[in-house]
Amino acid sequence: MTTQRVAVITGASRGIGAGLVADYRRLGYAVVANSRSISPSDDPMVFAVSGDIAQPGVGQRIVNAALERFGRIRCNAVALGDIRTQCTTRQPTKLWPRCIR
Repeated sequence: MTTQRVAVITGASRGIGAGLVADYRRLGYAVVANSRSISPSDDPMVFAVSGDIAQPGVGQRIVNAALERFGRIRCNAVALGDIRTQCTTRQPTKLWPRCIR
């Protein structure tokens, strides 16, 4: 069994998600990075899985890729891409279901 720490990060192609990928790599994690428009990484410890996480089956593809490539998952970070321009503490309640469906 491997002792490599592995993070799964959705929304990983830009913004906070891309920042999370970089930070987890600096901490020594292998990363399975997902977004609708992600490109393969030059870093062998970052495995990109494209797809819309809101679509059926995409989550399972990400988990399968993580287990096949790195043997385990230690944590998951979700970078929501639809928070609009407002701080989450002032986000209208009516917009949250769209973000977390």
